[in-house]
This record gives sequence, structure tokens and C-alpha cells, in this order.
Amino acid sequence: MTSSMKKGIRLILLMTALFFAIGWLATTLLPGNFVPFMLNQQLKRQLAVAEKSSEILKDKESIRVYTVGTASPMPGERIQTGNAVIVNGHFFMFDVGDGIVQKAENMGLPLNRLDGIFITHWHSDHMMDLPSLISRSWLLGRTNDLHLYGPDGTDTINQAIDQFLHIENRHRVDHHGRETMDVSKARAIAHEFKNVQGGKEIIYQQDGIKITAFDVDHAPIEPAVGYAIEYKGKKVVISGDTKKNELVLEMAQNADLLLHEVILNSLLKQMEARLKEEGMIRNEKIIHDIQDYHTPPAEVAEIASRANVKRLVLHHFAPPPDFRIVKNLYKKELSEFDGEIHFANDGDEFVIK
Repeated sequence: MTSSMKKGIRLILLMTALFFAIGWLATTLLPGNFVPFMLNQQLKRQLAVAEKSSEILKDKESIRVYTVGTASPMPGERIQTGNAVIVNGHFFMFDVGDGIVQKAENMGLPLNRLDGIFITHWHSDHMMDLPSLISRSWLLGRTNDLHLYGPDGTDTINQAIDQFLHIENRHRVDHHGRETMDVSKARAIAHEFKNVQGGKEIIYQQDGIKITAFDVDHAPIEPAVGYAIEYKGKKVVISGDTKKNELVLEMAQNADLLLHEVILNSLLKQMEARLKEEGMIRNEKIIHDIQDYHTPPAEVAEIASRANVKRLVLHHFAPPPDFRIVKNLYKKELSEFDGEIHFANDGDEFVIK
């Protein structure tokens, strides 16, 4: 390197350092001068997000699936279970675990246009953010009715949410007025279905969209269901929490996308033994119990293969595949399915055209 090149590099580094120093001093000593610029940039970002959402909602051909949260209740950095589906101008959420609302908003999903929530079962990691989703979508400007679909318990849960949010809603109306805050939209309209145990039932059919709830095996948790979303010859199936189940196989036949839960029992058995050695009896018991009402990778692969699924998307990981060793253990047990496999991350988008 010549001396002139060295001088040039030093000059560039000096100018860069000077630029950052001036910027730091200006924003520290004169922050008010930058407020208009900051507000303008924030507004631009919000308008860009709103425009993108509007374009997605105008799509009359695709089914868009967003894995907003992909975790089971096991500790980790992932958000708990929740999936968004946008199809033919409708925005639906399937399950609403802890953290889903903030994540969905940060993803730019149009919560103010939400019109349906579908719950697979009443475990906390699938419904803990339900009151927040109902409230937040209203606070963000939702003016349409919001419908809540779920198995036995839906009416009871929805009534409890109404009571839980009553004071909050009253405060918003008192502060901003009824013209701004239409309190009639601050609640969900419950649609509880009771007759799918051992079978299936069409619970939504509108604008060419058909959604079928079907029974799954998450015993002793009853009822528990999965959902099939069909539109213009395309099909997405969400397994819900279940052990290997023939109705999942039936509903997933020739699906464009199967979103299936998965549990790595081969690893959890070792974890169970280690916990026992350490005398952590309660933790050992829980890890032991969860292994018999979820689906191991080999069985998920078998279902996807027999059903001729085009794309298999895994979520609700127990444990999450965030370490190379764990992910490779999953991959080894999924070898029976030779189709497209995705280990979903929080915030992933899948488009079925």
C-alpha cells in the first residue's frame, strides 16, 4: 500500500469520525431541532406500512400465511403460538399466545382490519393475548365487527374478556368521546361450536372462503381442533396441538401448505432423565407428560408424505430449533418426507398463489 493510499484512508476515517461526532453533539445539545425530521420519517414509515397492508388486502388470488409466533410454552426467545391468514380481503388470526399482538403490529399486519379470530384450544400459549388483540385492534381504529370462533368454552371466555375490558373501554370513551371510540366495536362476537368432536364442521363460509374446524387428539385437553382454510382451489391446514391424528391426515390431503406442530421427544427423554438426576421432580413430571399429546418429527413427516402435502411448515416447537444440533436432530427424524420443509421463524410469510 502506497503512502498516498494510507493518507487517503486516514482522511476518510477522520472525516467519518468527525461526521458522527457532529451528529452526536447536535442531537444531544439541540434535540428539538430534529423533531420535525423525526416525525416526518415516522409518518413516512407508517404510511408505507398502511399502503403495503392495503395492497395485500386487495389480493384476490392468494392465501397469505404469517407465522407470527412459533414457540410452545418452553422457555426461549420466540413468541408463543399465533398465525395470521390474509385471504380475499379478510384478515384472520389463528391462536393468540403471549406476545402475538405486539409482534403482529411490529410486522405491519393490519390489526385495524382484523375480522376473525380462531382458537384451537384453551391452553394459555394459544389464547393469553386474546383480550389484548380484541382491545388493540379497536384502539388502532377497527370499525368492523370482530368475530371469535372456537370450541366449547368460547362463550365463557368471551364473556370474561368483556368484563375484563369493561373499565378500560369506559376510560377510552370518557377520554376521547363516543364519536372517536365506538365502544360497540370494542368486543368480539363469539361463535362457539360444539359438535366437531370426532368429526369436522364448516364454521365459516363467505366470499369464496371456507374454513373447516376438525377434531384433533390433544387428550386430556378436550375439545381441541385444527382448521382447514380453502379458497379458489388452494388449501392451508393448521394442525393445532395434537398427537398423530387421522383427521389431520384426511384434511391435509393435497394441501398447498400444512402448518404442523412438532415435538422432539428423543431429546426431551434425555432432558427428563437429567432433571430426575438433579431432583427437579416437578420439571421432570411436566417434561414427561407433554411427550404423549404432541407429534414427533417422524410422525409429522409420515402425515405430510401420505397426504401429498406440497409444503410442510413446522411451528410450535418443543424445543425450538435455534441451535444447530437441535435443528439437525429434527431434520434427521423428518427424512421420510421428501417435499419442501420449512422451520418457521417468528414473522415468516408464506404465499400460496
